[in-house]
Amino acid sequence: MQTAANVLPPQIVEDFGGDRLEARMSDAIRLSTVGADGWPHAAQLSVGEILATGASELFVAMWPKSNTTENLKRDGRLTLSLVHGGALFEVRARASLAAEHRTALDLAVFRVTIEAVAEHRAKYAEVVNGVTFRLHDPQAVLPRWREQIAMLRTVAHGS
Repeated sequence: MQTAANVLPPQIVEDFGGDRLEARMSDAIRLSTVGADGWPHAAQLSVGEILATGASELFVAMWPKSNTTENLKRDGRLTLSLVHGGALFEVRARASLAAEHRTALDLAVFRVTIEAVAEHRAKYAEVVNGVTFRLHDPQAVLPRWREQIAMLRTVAHGS
């Protein structure tokens, strides 16, 4: 069964609100863009790189010289895929560059405007997890994530 909307469910907005980093630190969110060669290009984001400012807008921090950043600058289309509440969510959106050279990591920031959200759910099963990762040193990563979320909030409220 698939249901569609053009906004994120409230619980996902809360999860990407920047205040639940410890609770979601193993979640990996797949971000797919269109490569210069026309093929899909995949990257993984963490909750420390995404800030929901509402149900229809996100801000994401990206490595400045990554293929994903180049793809978003050139084309702007993206899909986020994540598991939540027993379902797979596919979020289609468009990104525009909002800021560059942020934090000591020189991150690029994109404003992501959501165009469609599809919820894929089976009647006979639930999705229990998607791609996850284990941080080698959470105590080193969490402060960086907090700094990135604070920077994303500054960009989001200043733009």
